[in-house]
Amino acid sequence: MTHAFARPADRLAAIKPSPIRAIFDRAAKLEADGHKIYHFEIGRPDFDSPAVAKQATIDALESGKVHYAPNAGTADLRAAISEYLADKRHTQYQPNGEIIVTVGANEAVFLAIMAFCGPGDEVVVPVPAWAHYQSCIRLAGATPVEVPLDAANGYQLDLEALSAAIGDRTRMVVLCTPNNPTGTVASKSDMDAIAEMLRPTDALLLSDEIYADLTYDVGHTSPASYEQLRPRTLSVGGFAKAFAMDGWRLGWLAGPAELIAPALRVRQYTTVCSTTFIQDGGAAALRSARDEAESMRQSFEARRNAALRVISGTDKLRVASPDGAFYLYLSYDPETAEPAEELAVRLLEEHHVAVVPGTAFDPHGGTHSFRVSYACPLEDLAEGLRRIIAAL
Repeated sequence: MTHAFARPADRLAAIKPSPIRAIFDRAAKLEADGHKIYHFEIGRPDFDSPAVAKQATIDALESGKVHYAPNAGTADLRAAISEYLADKRHTQYQPNGEIIVTVGANEAVFLAIMAFCGPGDEVVVPVPAWAHYQSCIRLAGATPVEVPLDAANGYQLDLEALSAAIGDRTRMVVLCTPNNPTGTVASKSDMDAIAEMLRPTDALLLSDEIYADLTYDVGHTSPASYEQLRPRTLSVGGFAKAFAMDGWRLGWLAGPAELIAPALRVRQYTTVCSTTFIQDGGAAALRSARDEAESMRQSFEARRNAALRVISGTDKLRVASPDGAFYLYLSYDPETAEPAEELAVRLLEEHHVAVVPGTAFDPHGGTHSFRVSYACPLEDLAEGLRRIIAAL
C-alpha cells in the first residue's frame, strides 16, 4: 500500500532509476552468493588511489582540518586545479572566482545545468551519452534534445545534425570528449565547427572533460582553449577516472567568473562544500601523482588493444575503436540476440558477465548495443569477452 502523502514531486516522473546501478546491485548479490563475476559494468578504475593523496589526506585529518571549507573549495586545491588545467588543457582559470571544487564531476554537471537551465529551455545532447545529463536537465525543468550519433562513422559528432538541433530555445549544448560510452574523441575541426555554429547564439557549452587525461591515438582538445568558445564554456573535471579516486567524490567546475557565480549560488544551498580534509589529497594528486596517472593510462591502452584483438575474432559484434576513456560500446544485429536489456540480464545470470545495456545511454537507439568497461584485469577482460561471444 502506498500512502497519498508518499507521492513524489512531479519532476521525478521522467527520472528513471539508473540501469547501471541495477546491474551493479544484482552483480553484487551474485558475488555475495559465491559466484565469480566479470565486472564490465563499473565505470571506475580498478587501481588504488595514489599514496601521496592518501597521506596528504591523513595529514590534513590529523592536523584538524575537519571544519567547513569555503563554498568554492580550499584555496590550495583551487590553485592546484588552476595549475593543472593550464598545463594539461591549455586553459587559463583564476583560482579565485573561476573554479568550484565539487562533490565529484556529477555535482559539477548538476550545478551548471541548475544555474542556467529551466522550463522552456532546451539542452542539446549527442547520444549515446551518460544518462545523468538528461536526468539533470529534466530535474531543472528543461527539455533534453537528442542528437543521435551513428555507429557507421564511429560515433563521431554529426555536425550537421548538431547544428540543426540548435534553435531559439537552446540554452546549452553538452559535449563529452572523450565520450562515455563510446570513447570517441572530438577533433580540433569539430571544435572549429562548434565555435562557428554557436557564434550567433546565446547558448552555453557544457564540456565534460572527466576522461580528458585518458586518450590514446589522438589528444584531447578543450573547447575552453578556444578564444571564441571560452566565454560560453563551463568545463567539468575530476579525480575519479585519471587518478582512481572515484570514492573520494572530488571534482571541479571551471569557467568565466560570470558563469561560475550563479553555479556557486546553487552550491551554497545544496552540498555547501566538498569534504575539507580530502581536498589536501586532491591537491597532492594533481601536483605529485601525474606519473602514477600516466601509468594507469598506459594500462588502459594495453587493455583496450587486447579487447579489440579478442573482438576482432568474431562477426557477432561491432565496435568503433575508442580513442579515449576505458569503454567499448558494442553493437550487434537484432537477429543475433535479444534486445540489450534482456541480453544484459542473460549475460549476468547465466554467464556471470556484468555489462550495461545501450538503452542506459540511448533509450531509442541503444536497443542492440551494450557498454563494456575495460577497467579490470587483463585476464578477466579476455575471459569475460569470450563468454559474451559464446553467449551470442
